Amino acid sequence: MRPPAFVGARDLVTDASLLGPFDGQVVDAATSEPIAEATVVAVWSYDRGDGFIGPWGAETSSVTTDAAGRYRIPPARLSVRGSTARLVDAYLIVYKRGYAGYRSDAVPTGGPRSDFTVRHNRVELRKWQNSDSHADHLLFLAPPRPLHKAVRWEADLANLDLFRALGGAGGPVVAVEEEEGGKPAGPVVAEVLDATALLTPDEVRQRTGYTEAFEVKDLTDLKRTGFYHGVHLQAVHSDERHDLALRVWSAPPGGMDPVAATIQETFGKVKPAGDITPETWSTTADGVHAIGFVDREQKIGVLLTCGDQQCHDLDSALILAKHVYRNLDRLKQVPDPAATAPAATTPAGTTPAPSGVPGGAVPGKSAAPSGSGGATNPAGVASPKGQGNSTMSPESGPTTSPKDQGASTMSPESGQPAGKGRRP
Repeated sequence: MRPPAFVGARDLVTDASLLGPFDGQVVDAATSEPIAEATVVAVWSYDRGDGFIGPWGAETSSVTTDAAGRYRIPPARLSVRGSTARLVDAYLIVYKRGYAGYRSDAVPTGGPRSDFTVRHNRVELRKWQNSDSHADHLLFLAPPRPLHKAVRWEADLANLDLFRALGGAGGPVVAVEEEEGGKPAGPVVAEVLDATALLTPDEVRQRTGYTEAFEVKDLTDLKRTGFYHGVHLQAVHSDERHDLALRVWSAPPGGMDPVAATIQETFGKVKPAGDITPETWSTTADGVHAIGFVDREQKIGVLLTCGDQQCHDLDSALILAKHVYRNLDRLKQVPDPAATAPAATTPAGTTPAPSGVPGGAVPGKSAAPSGSGGATNPAGVASPKGQGNSTMSPESGPTTSPKDQGASTMSPESGQPAGKGRRP
């Protein structure tokens, strides 16, 4: 193991070891207020060899700061083994969306950092400015694997920065934020959550044996936002019992409790089990298999519903849900398509057809009369809705609804859909 180059290493041999532990506090550079839920990743690098020496892998450890902005990285596990393997370097990366990132071994302007200490380190993060380059930021951070998901949203913006730097123009439509006093603060790209890659048509066909085509579209029962996306895999040449729907929440502003409550209400009296996460629900009713789960550590909630002609039993739906869980790192933020698409026009005297989801796609209580709305959710998490000719109820069974009704709405408080529609 090589000696560390940290500040005070010669005076504090025990505390300044490359092995760690590392601890400190992350604060706002302008206000000195603590920054909670910042990601802190430690990276230990190894080499090996006697005559010809070369790199021999790395290991990482990741934590998030507490409410006081404090972090503690435990000592390295020394998981990289070899007869001549040596620990040669260790550094920290601190990342929080909305701030410029931090490295313990370098500064953004170039050159080594001279103010890092192993114990009681103080990390000052500067708020992101519109003049900053996402491309330069990612190059500086060189994010290790534990940060890949957190920085994924920056990749498209970094490509846009590089494209413009090479003289390109265009890019996604942007909105302009205003500072206090009405002065423009600069362009901000409007983004929404993209969950289409969590479960592709090929992956569904591989697991269910279905051979026909799917059309992938957005569910329109809830507005697509930066923290919610509903995806509808509609069977092109078959009826809605071959459809599959996926509703995904990612780090909603109201926290995970409303999401868990919404999914629990959706499943009625079904109790959570541990099939995927400790909060996993599953049920079958009215020709629809449904799986819901919440991962509080990753701040993800998922509701998957699958028609019984696509998923022939509940186990098939559970296999697909587990596949979705393994693919959560595919979630990303993309420019809002609504910001670039022209406004749709509807001929006078006609009513737009609702976008379909699997019949009875939302398991819950008996359907309420058409037009009866559920209570609003003050936490900022909208509830899933279903369409189709019938609704499913684990308690009371299917309930037929009138034809040509609008999309249903489910309230986390009541759990009752209001109004149903047929798939176009």
